[in-house]
Amino acid sequence: MYKRQVQKIISETAEATAKAIYNKIQLDAKKAKAEAVSKKLYNTRLLLQNYRLFKQYVENAVFDLVRLDEEQETPLEILDAMWQSYGPGKSEIAVESIKMSMTRTKIIMAHVDEMIGLYEAYCYRSGKDENMRRLDVLKSMYITETDKTAGEIAADLADKYYMDVRSIYRDVNLSLIHISEPTRLQL
Repeated sequence: MYKRQVQKIISETAEATAKAIYNKIQLDAKKAKAEAVSKKLYNTRLLLQNYRLFKQYVENAVFDLVRLDEEQETPLEILDAMWQSYGPGKSEIAVESIKMSMTRTKIIMAHVDEMIGLYEAYCYRSGKDENMRRLDVLKSMYITETDKTAGEIAADLADKYYMDVRSIYRDVNLSLIHISEPTRLQL
């Protein structure tokens, strides 16, 4: 009888341990996925906030020293390296590191332009006024050349669309989510 009780305790302990391990693995996977989404959204926001600066930098470059290892890098590898300096107050470091390499900047800007193009196609294909508005908001806030501040642009867009400024920033955030997660670009 004593042997059965020990065997039962061992069995119950093993089952409880297996369940705890499984739950921990599931929780870790959810955290990793959330962190990856946060990382993509952070990178997308940072790139678009500096879009005009990077475009001007690429268009006005006089020379281009190409390192062979840089030509082989994908936009995701470059952004992943940029992520290493993620955190409060570190976005300036990431921006400077992108600017330091013309090849990297060109690769990233080509990727950003491609993602904006995909988002634009998505908005047009959807036929929804709200998607067209979000596209206009995105382009006005980040793409179109202007001397206005983000606050001034948001206020102008709020007047144009008879919306609150907070709604304009909500549109910006939704656009950024769509751009950072291209799998969301389905009708």
